[in-house]
Amino acid sequence: MADKSEAKETLDLKEYEWRNRLLLFFIPSLDGPGYLKQNEDLSRRKEEVMDRNLLVFHILESGETTPGNLPLAEGSGDYLREKFSIKPGTFTVLLIGKDGGVKLRREGQVKLQEIFSLIDCMPMRQREMREKSQ
Repeated sequence: MADKSEAKETLDLKEYEWRNRLLLFFIPSLDGPGYLKQNEDLSRRKEEVMDRNLLVFHILESGETTPGNLPLAEGSGDYLREKFSIKPGTFTVLLIGKDGGVKLRREGQVKLQEIFSLIDCMPMRQREMREKSQ
């Protein structure tokens, strides 16, 4: 297993700043009911996710960490859990804005519409919607 310093060098969330909003799902397992429902909702609303420049990470307590379907370096999940002080065994959702700041942190399922509404109120998103309509 890679040590945390190596994972930190491999996984730099700053590379996504000003390009993507990040939706981080910290999950104990892929078969948890909260996660299954959340993932189902994401699958149904892929276009809305893409329109908001959201990159979704599924960060398992054990196993591969993925942004979308791409595996990240081993140890990246541990690094992110430590960085954001995620309690073991909890399903936690974080929304990171394009500026790199945490915009939402919640233990348990969050309705996707709540996440979208929060994003749509952000000044940068307002500008994106104006530019898209012109």
